[in-house]
Amino acid sequence: MESILKFQKKRNYQIITPCCGKSNKDGKFVNYEGFAEQFGYCHSCGKTTLPDYGQLTDYEQIGIISNKQGKSLQLETSSKAVKQRFIQEKIIWNYFQLKPENNLIRYLKRTYNSNNVNETLERYAVGSCRDGGTVFWMINENQQVQKCKVAFYDQNGKRTNKFKVPYKNEDGYCYCLFGAHLLIDLNKSRYIVILVESEKTAIVGDILLPQFTWLAYGGLNGLTDDKVACLKGHKVLLIPDISNQAITAGHKKVEKLKEIGVNINLWDMRNGKSDEELKNKGIYNNDLEDYFRAFN
Repeated sequence: MESILKFQKKRNYQIITPCCGKSNKDGKFVNYEGFAEQFGYCHSCGKTTLPDYGQLTDYEQIGIISNKQGKSLQLETSSKAVKQRFIQEKIIWNYFQLKPENNLIRYLKRTYNSNNVNETLERYAVGSCRDGGTVFWMINENQQVQKCKVAFYDQNGKRTNKFKVPYKNEDGYCYCLFGAHLLIDLNKSRYIVILVESEKTAIVGDILLPQFTWLAYGGLNGLTDDKVACLKGHKVLLIPDISNQAITAGHKKVEKLKEIGVNINLWDMRNGKSDEELKNKGIYNNDLEDYFRAFN
């Protein structure tokens, strides 16, 4: 079953945008049909705000969400008070061994050292689907598989605007930080955990700089209390994407994480540049993997 997100024809100019926290007088925030007024797409910051993956697709058919306007979806999800269920570990290795390899894996092997790539793919248990999707498993710090996300990439390694989420939040399959199973409690204050937005960036980081532990949070609004609890006591470096809005939101998250006992700092990759200057240089909203690719 395919779910298409459609814009409402009339815009609500009276609301405060949920992503930017600003007045919608300019009409840049547009609601999606069939959702409450706080859910929609923001043309200002480029983010989509939606209530829950489980409300968007028929997971029995593993639906694909696509945005008719061609925008890449960055979803802000809300968790539900349900008892966490777990996926059998043997399932992940079925997808790990599946051939042919997907576009992302082929891109990684063309671009980086293939031996390092193979080690990283096994460490994160990255798999393939028969339709070419890349399977990212969310495995918690206790080595339990909580959820998975399937993303699709072009041959150049760029993510497309469709994905699958086969297990519902409402059925007890909730997110944890991608890579959380690599956290080590022993001497945890002596090594550095790096938090990036996308799973792909975490994987590339592990390929190039394996001395760090790389985790992905799926967007700043994905740093919920239940997901970050595993970071308490760890030394963490948060690296948001390159934009004023992302950095500002990142600093707010840093303060909250410090309050719960996370030893965290933020790396601002803007180098003092405004959004306009970043756009002129063609690096607005880029992430760390874009830098890795440029200098590889």
